[in-house]
Amino acid sequence: MIKIKLSNGRDHLDMDKLVFGTGSFTDYSSEEQYFALMDKYCKAFRTFDTARSYNEWLPGSENISEYMLGKWMSTRKNRKNTIVVTKGGFPKNLKLKKDVVKRINKEDLTYDLDLSLKTLDTDYVDVFLLHRDDEDKKIEEIMPILNDFVKQGKARFTGVSNWSCKRLSEAVEFTEKESMEPLAISQCYFSLASSNPARFEDETIVCINDDEYVWYEKNKMPLMAFTSQAKGFFSKYCMAPLTQKEITRFLSQENIERAKRAMLLADEYSVSPTCIALAYLTNNKVQTAAILGCRNMEQLDDSLKADDILLSDAQIDWLKGL
Repeated sequence: MIKIKLSNGRDHLDMDKLVFGTGSFTDYSSEEQYFALMDKYCKAFRTFDTARSYNEWLPGSENISEYMLGKWMSTRKNRKNTIVVTKGGFPKNLKLKKDVVKRINKEDLTYDLDLSLKTLDTDYVDVFLLHRDDEDKKIEEIMPILNDFVKQGKARFTGVSNWSCKRLSEAVEFTEKESMEPLAISQCYFSLASSNPARFEDETIVCINDDEYVWYEKNKMPLMAFTSQAKGFFSKYCMAPLTQKEITRFLSQENIERAKRAMLLADEYSVSPTCIALAYLTNNKVQTAAILGCRNMEQLDDSLKADDILLSDAQIDWLKGL
């Protein structure tokens, strides 16, 4: 599969379009299971998505996402061959939905990145992303912080997660004008299953809609898609009951029609509809890396089959209903 190529003039990085997401790690006693999943993925790929904040709201799960990845890399002695994408600046108490404190400032971001490096047991991360935006802060206040992280050698590349195209445009313009470290990549909710922040019950999330999509296509900004499989919606809709959360986030007439088309294409390629949903992203006109949220070997084996699926622009449009 073609890689996503990041470059800042001094460094370059080839990222996989199928990225192992460690956000499903929740239990420190399941280390052996998590290591087996990462071993399986690493037979063909090497890009991992993590974050200091993943599952920190669950009892006994603080730092587990980065810790498991860091210990696995140390045990396997493969840090130099592994691409690590992590994030900082997640708002305090966001999941509790009360007394939320934004943390996009030099002190909190430095704390997060330094703790990530310690937890991951590494001197640097390949990509450091701001996990959320703070629109009360001017771009001129934020970009120099990321620029310094690269200068200090703590991150090879920087980017953002859940930023609107308006803010991305401002950041791109500012970094170009000031000859600062450019934003290399952006991470948002992107899937064949359309949704919106209200359906996620989180207004800080940015979902790729038609306007956002046009911006990414025009500006050629690489994109990382979280919840790329829509929690298995496309396979579950046809074969199994949906949970209430899946109904709230993804069940709509538009997505039902897309699920039907995904099933037809899945039959043609002899794969699951979930695989087709992943291929929709990895073959997209917008350069997209799909983050896999696999909890067991069966799900991982199924997801990795997307690497062999080539879809045309016409098939991509057909899946969307265009």
